[in-house]
Amino acid sequence: MRVVDKMKAVTCRIVMFATSLTAMVDCESYLERRERLLTQERRNFTGGDLVLSQKETLVNVALLRMKNDELEAAYTNSAAFLPSQNFLLARQSIERSKVFDFIKRVPKACVLHIHLLGAVSVDYVIEHLTYQEDVYGGYVNGVFKLKVLETPGGGWKPLKEYREENSSFDVFLKEKLTLTSSSMTESKEDVWVAFKNTFTTLFDLVAHRPTFKKYVYRVLEELYLDNVFYAELRGAFMNLYETNGTVYDVRVFIDTFVEVVDEFKADHNGFVGVKFIFNLYRGVDGSTMKAALDQLSYFKRLYPDFIAGFDLVGSEDDGKNLVDFHEELHGATGDVKFFFHAGETNWYGRADLNLADAVLLNTSRIGHGYALAKHPLLLELARSRDIAVELCPISNQVLKLHYDPRNHPATVLLATGYPVVIGNDDPSVWQSTGLSYDWYVVLMAMTWEDHGLEVLKKLAMNSIKYSAMSEKEKIAALDQFLTAWDRFVDEFLRSQEVDQRKRVYVV
Repeated sequence: MRVVDKMKAVTCRIVMFATSLTAMVDCESYLERRERLLTQERRNFTGGDLVLSQKETLVNVALLRMKNDELEAAYTNSAAFLPSQNFLLARQSIERSKVFDFIKRVPKACVLHIHLLGAVSVDYVIEHLTYQEDVYGGYVNGVFKLKVLETPGGGWKPLKEYREENSSFDVFLKEKLTLTSSSMTESKEDVWVAFKNTFTTLFDLVAHRPTFKKYVYRVLEELYLDNVFYAELRGAFMNLYETNGTVYDVRVFIDTFVEVVDEFKADHNGFVGVKFIFNLYRGVDGSTMKAALDQLSYFKRLYPDFIAGFDLVGSEDDGKNLVDFHEELHGATGDVKFFFHAGETNWYGRADLNLADAVLLNTSRIGHGYALAKHPLLLELARSRDIAVELCPISNQVLKLHYDPRNHPATVLLATGYPVVIGNDDPSVWQSTGLSYDWYVVLMAMTWEDHGLEVLKKLAMNSIKYSAMSEKEKIAALDQFLTAWDRFVDEFLRSQEVDQRKRVYVV
């Protein structure tokens, strides 16, 4: 080979080597840029601003191991992913999940979106409230209702007789108080009719003053058992009554409510308390709205530590919009805060426009906010005003806004660190209790696969920050939560050590 040819060959090899070296450098640079990008995305996600302690990191390792085991099973068999199954079918399987069992033990601080008449487990209602003396049932305007009566008439019949005539009566009653799996094939409109009827069935029974006291106590008990120490309950002002027919004014309702809360706090160490959000059906007229706001303002002055504020309830797609009441709402006194349901719809440019009014009317939080991600200007305005969204993923699925929480638009909010709190809406209607089911769905379906304890801790801390508590109450609640959190971490690690020793012993 000529010298020139040898030189060309060597030069070619050098060029090839240099090219491969450059490619390798470029590849490393690309991977570094990729990692930097993904790291920033992780930091932006809710909880990304928290730094876990050494103990918390150990707990997180255990949690992520459980989480990834479930995810790996779902990656190879998507049908096995429990959150993507309708909750009405998946609930019992979720209860067998190790991640769910872990979440049950986690201190959750507060629940800020829960409706009073949908808050107590249906089994408790049937077993402990409908077997009381003088409980009657009957149809009113085509809906089966429950009521306590001393001298019945007009088609009311004792539940004892219903049960004697039909051994499956309690099954019938449970179907009237819940959404069954048959609703999965029904239209959204039909599901909402059945949903509203559950409250009509229950209302008069709960309004019986002795029953009301048992009911409220049980609400708090079921939350407390799920490691929730504070609640903001939504509901209408009720005219409580006695078995003899005596009917009380609203003040007795509030006094009785406060009395039960105080009793529960005395019986349960660490329970912080309750505030009440008065709600009105969005189908009312303007004069009814004004009268309700005036009444609320009056009671807010009398019970400033108990009354939190005001909301409108009912299907946004069927009822009036917030803009229809903008004059009355603008006229409300400054001591009345708003906690509006808004954007609980999958339509675009219709009922979702309630979001604009909720933000412009300076709502303290947004209930559901399902459509908020469709409105970038509103989203940024709400973020600038630090308005938290109350996320209720199971409710959104059961009431047919989505079928799979992996596609829930609030994932966008979580991904950008938008303030979110988790609510359970009306858990009894889909036969759940507490907050753990909704927390499970969020963690498993709406976070990165390597997100765990930091998300849960942030959600709990958010629930304190965005509550209606005073600043002094929030500081005390946060201190109490952090103490409970540290205790949970220590207890979990001890349980892991005990479990490990048992395994070694068995081996």
